[in-house]
Amino acid sequence: MKLPIIGAVILLSGCAASRTTIQSSWTDAAYSGPPLDRIAIVALFDTRADSLAFERSATDYFAMHGVATVPSHELLTPTATQTLDEAEIRERLAATNVDGVLIFRLLAVDERHEYQLPGPYPPNAQASGVNDGAYSSSAAAANATGSQGYWIEQDFVVAETALFDNRSDRLLWTAKSETLEDTHSRRTSESIVRTVARQLFAKDLIARLEALDSSERRLQRG
Repeated sequence: MKLPIIGAVILLSGCAASRTTIQSSWTDAAYSGPPLDRIAIVALFDTRADSLAFERSATDYFAMHGVATVPSHELLTPTATQTLDEAEIRERLAATNVDGVLIFRLLAVDERHEYQLPGPYPPNAQASGVNDGAYSSSAAAANATGSQGYWIEQDFVVAETALFDNRSDRLLWTAKSETLEDTHSRRTSESIVRTVARQLFAKDLIARLEALDSSERRLQRG
């Protein structure tokens, strides 16, 4: 995934955290199998470095939430991860010991322009000068006279995610998402993964590891 560098103009809107919304989704309503236990994470983005970084980020997130996952680059050769398409990757992963395959694919990075209206003059601000970030009298006068707003640029990462049952290569769930880009690419990745995970947990399509009972914990420590 080639996440673009945000220009200074977007900073005018403040450091907004990445947020992901599901634009459309589909679920196989006929599927009655159990939640998938062990998931291979596949990222198909612009560069191998972007794909590897996303797979690691996704694997870390799911692991923190009790899901057994493995990044696909640990199951495939470097050549395979760079040259195979999605169908061929699924075919290679069919021979591995994973129950499901979760594929994240970058569709586009959309640059959008949004017009920001000038903010109101705070009623408790200083009448003149600048004090602790308050508006100056000139700023107040500008707003009072109806000064113009400004345009900001915002980049949205558009991705498609699909979950397959690895035993039958059956598509169980897919969704298209949009994420407001963050200056830190990892935050963008985490936002996408977090939103997808919530959907999959809610639909009971992936399983969390059962908590160990006290006797098992003592045995492991022993």
